[in-house]
Amino acid sequence: MFKTIGMAIIVFGAFTSNAFASDVSICPKVSEIKSSPYTSSDPNIPAPFNEGYKYTATANGKTWEGVTMATNDDYLASKYKLKAESYDGSICSYGGETVVENGETAVPYLKLKAS
Repeated sequence: MFKTIGMAIIVFGAFTSNAFASDVSICPKVSEIKSSPYTSSDPNIPAPFNEGYKYTATANGKTWEGVTMATNDDYLASKYKLKAESYDGSICSYGGETVVENGETAVPYLKLKAS
């Protein structure tokens, strides 16, 4: 009986844990996202860690925004092969391929929040 209950919990958990993660269709397509250089005005973040990119998109009737900091990499560049990976109800998370150039490693990761 305990095996049956345990298996039911595992199966139920598998179905419920990805409820939002599988519905990335709500997320803006990568082609809809625009980027621009960004510098934070927060005096507690020293240069060059206060620099990165701001990402914006309008999709599915919502405006989406996100920022990456402490990077010179625009993750919309095709070499990163950025794609939506999960949606948690208000935030879309994107990831892609790790790129190593000139001894530096860039791991693309971007979150867009609907406003």
